[in-house]
Amino acid sequence: MNLQPLYDVQERLEHAAVAGANLLGEDFRLKRAMEGLAPLAAASPVFGKISAALEGLLSAPPEGRGGRLLDALSLVDAVAYTQGKTGCPGALEPLPHGTGTCQTLSYRQLQPLLEALTGTGSGRYGTLEETWKEHPEYFSDYRVLPALVNGLGDSYGDLAEQNQKRLIQLGPVSIPLLKAGFDPAGGKDMVRRMTVLDAVAGAAENDFYLAQLPEAKKEVRAALICALRHDTDNLPFLLDLLQTERKGEARSRIWRILAQMEGPEVEEALQSLVKKDWMQAVEALSYSNSPLACHLTVQLFEAELEPYEADPDRPVPEEMKLRLEALTTALDWKAGPEVFQLYRRAAAVAPALTYLTTKNGKREIMRFPHALATQKGATFQQLIPLVLTYTLMGSPDTELCRLALELYEQYGIDYLAPALTAQIWQLDSKESYQWAEQQVVKSGVLGESIRGEAIRPLQIALGRLNWYSQKESYLYSRPRNTLAKQVAWTYTLVPTLDPRWFTRMTQAKGGMDEILVRLLHQRESIPELSDQVRTYLYQMAMRCSEWNRLLEVITVLKKQNWSDWDNFALKYLQKNGRPFYHWEIFNLVDEMPIPPLQKVEQLLTIGGQIWDKKIKIRGGSWPSVNVQRQIAIWEQQAQLEGGNGHV
Repeated sequence: MNLQPLYDVQERLEHAAVAGANLLGEDFRLKRAMEGLAPLAAASPVFGKISAALEGLLSAPPEGRGGRLLDALSLVDAVAYTQGKTGCPGALEPLPHGTGTCQTLSYRQLQPLLEALTGTGSGRYGTLEETWKEHPEYFSDYRVLPALVNGLGDSYGDLAEQNQKRLIQLGPVSIPLLKAGFDPAGGKDMVRRMTVLDAVAGAAENDFYLAQLPEAKKEVRAALICALRHDTDNLPFLLDLLQTERKGEARSRIWRILAQMEGPEVEEALQSLVKKDWMQAVEALSYSNSPLACHLTVQLFEAELEPYEADPDRPVPEEMKLRLEALTTALDWKAGPEVFQLYRRAAAVAPALTYLTTKNGKREIMRFPHALATQKGATFQQLIPLVLTYTLMGSPDTELCRLALELYEQYGIDYLAPALTAQIWQLDSKESYQWAEQQVVKSGVLGESIRGEAIRPLQIALGRLNWYSQKESYLYSRPRNTLAKQVAWTYTLVPTLDPRWFTRMTQAKGGMDEILVRLLHQRESIPELSDQVRTYLYQMAMRCSEWNRLLEVITVLKKQNWSDWDNFALKYLQKNGRPFYHWEIFNLVDEMPIPPLQKVEQLLTIGGQIWDKKIKIRGGSWPSVNVQRQIAIWEQQAQLEGGNGHV
């Protein structure tokens, strides 16, 4: 359809609006445009209305033409605008790689995200979190991706770290933007750029890393060196770098990288480091579980154990503690036949390494820190099974599980934690529970209970489990240091725990209470959960002195369909004689899964107990104004739920 007559009419009407409506009768060009519009008017009702409006305009008396002119022009403009389009000649081509994707998103949709990435002030973190959760695809848009890369230098450090994580999750799409304008002598933002490149590009950008190194400074230099680990052809270059990087984090990182590699040159370099700086060599080995790292760690560990295998009564000097601590740290994550044999030797010689002899000749128990140890630390005899357990939680290995069971059979309770961890990982939920039940349960005149010496191993093996709702299962989560000394978390799924475990935990004389609550806190109703557990949790709530723990237990009870909430808040306040803030009492009553008017009744009863001095109030007197305000809230809720709003 040829719309030129429409545009001719539009032009003449706009001219008349400027020149004046009185001259319309003399405008022959408008009349000619009307004649050209006639075929369109016959074909479409819309154009027919335009033609009728023009006829009415030209036939109107001069004093009435102004209003008709505006009506006709508005109608013509509205139709013309609907026919509008934009574009340019040529074939469509994709955007250059790395600038983002072209998505059908309006600026209004992206505006909050762009303002959060480029602006300042509070509230931005929440906007980014919510957008990432709801629309992660927005971040790869060509209008957003550059702002996300620039956001690596955001003045708000936590936000910059989150931008880094999001770029890693988006993958290689940002590589060209990360490289553009890269400053090897820059600051934190350049370190973050390198962290993203390291994660998403790996060896593919090896030439870029090498090209930046000559001008690189401080943390950026260390990050560039770290990225060289992806290409084994960099080994000669890394060995040469040791001659120029004489100290600092960059040199330490080279050794950590070498510990992840293989080959005679690497082994020779690490053996040389052992002679020059034993501690740095062991520290480097702790970052790797490569075959060579495992072999060298075992070699160094055995050298420390051998004198005590030959002479168990040999004195243990003070410096031995630091060496054993470093070696057990390096042993974490490692597996293989040599490592398994080392565990056997360490278990056998462990009693000889219980005491150290100070320079004054005094014997003291030698204790070591560990993530699974108590606050006072662990003896060497306790430490070895803890290292084995921690390794199993992060990197389960069938042969390592077999070793844990073997050592448990040979040495008993010290190795129950790694054995139980192994069984939780490799057996189904019923089988692992049945196995554990045989190890930890004892019978007495008062019924069955958990053996006292088994409680600590159970705390270790079960206390590191977390509920993963997406998989409807539990998992072990544990940290591991990266080459840059940052913490990365690993997650190992295990079969869902048999519900009988929760019943057993109630028999641990309070030793498993914290773990019981945490394992149930994120779970929805468990039909197989015994009433014994629910009753135990209710009693636990009644004796809770810590406020947040009380709320956690109440949450668990509600999810597990506990029904006896009759005067719970009143009973709790009476049983726990400490003074309470009024807001604690309000929150406690409000947490009850009871109708709003029953909450009003409980609060009024509690108020009477406070006036009678049977319940203590902290922070002054019972605030009647606040009480009435809270009651009004509950009464309003009752009205919305269909009640009459009165007690």
